[in-house]
Amino acid sequence: MTNQEQSINVSDLSDDVLLEICRAAEVIACECPGYLARILRQVRTFRHYTTSCIEQFPEDTETHLWLAEQAGRAEALLHQTMIELMRRENLIDESNHVLLAKLSNRAREIMLEQIGRD
Repeated sequence: MTNQEQSINVSDLSDDVLLEICRAAEVIACECPGYLARILRQVRTFRHYTTSCIEQFPEDTETHLWLAEQAGRAEALLHQTMIELMRRENLIDESNHVLLAKLSNRAREIMLEQIGRD
């Protein structure tokens, strides 16, 4: 999904979609969307890791289930924060799609503006 003209449904914030958001925001002076996407991916990775620990360490199942639950809560909060951030920045259209091209263009405009000040 490298075409910047594509938009992504907000309900599909998969790891691949989060990577696309990071790529689209990578030159932005304020990297908040990309940074938040990376944190969300890390929390997801941790949640998956804790559930795989149950197979390796069955005696610690209760602890790993608790960790996975806590990570799931953090993931839900970060997911909602990501969506709200994109809405506040007008990067989600009326059809609930993330506008990658707009995010990328905004990033370039901010960077050019900063270069012009230097």
